[in-house]
Amino acid sequence: MKTILVLSMLAGWQPFNTPGWLDFVEGSFDEARERGAATNTADGLALACRSGLVIGGFKQHGSESVTSLHRALDDCEKALALDPDNVVAAVSYAIGIGYEAKRLRKASYVKASKERLEALVTRLPDDPLIVAAMGGWHSAVSNAGFLARLALGASRKEAQEYFERAIALDGQSIGTRFEYVRFLARGDKEERALARKELAIVLTLRPRDAAEKIMLNRLSALMEPLESGDKKAAKNTVIETSAFDDIDEWDEIEPYPLKPFDGQHS
Repeated sequence: MKTILVLSMLAGWQPFNTPGWLDFVEGSFDEARERGAATNTADGLALACRSGLVIGGFKQHGSESVTSLHRALDDCEKALALDPDNVVAAVSYAIGIGYEAKRLRKASYVKASKERLEALVTRLPDDPLIVAAMGGWHSAVSNAGFLARLALGASRKEAQEYFERAIALDGQSIGTRFEYVRFLARGDKEERALARKELAIVLTLRPRDAAEKIMLNRLSALMEPLESGDKKAAKNTVIETSAFDDIDEWDEIEPYPLKPFDGQHS
């Protein structure tokens, strides 16, 4: 079960006075991670977690990216131990588990990611960060094939609905639009035509931080295959522009242990 889960939490809410936040905005992700973690606060550790996801997802490959993913999950767990209601940490943790699912190809990890996201959507149905992440889950699992959709309850229709809701709530989020365009680019001819229109919109947006700039640059690679109508090239580009693009090749590393979930707090 090969999944690619959304990184839209990179455009999520972070208190501006969090130590390391300006480093994150400027693209110094290693500094952001270390400064955030050193605070031993929920917001700082949440920033360390999301920084680790950017580092592992976009800046590293192979075993190094797995190491960063596992450290990010550790940082998120520490943040949630201090504040179980920290949204950035909770969403980042759920998405990190999704990337671990991609690496291990285990349904239990995919389900664990889903149940945490569903609990967040129930609690905060109008939070664009959470809504987009739920869309990303449906997008990724739907792309894994019919059996995955059937067994895990994923739906392309629901993915589109969640993405559209998230964009209505926050139309400036490049993270959300990054995943929405890539979702559409894997679809049929009509969806790929919509992807081209949506891509034209997102390319006019101004990145709010360095992570969004990375996503915007990657997304621009989709313009040529979408304009030419090359279905295979579009799908290949979606894979090539994903975060943690080769993490599934490193499944021999010990799994990150799943933690019990009470249905309310991560």
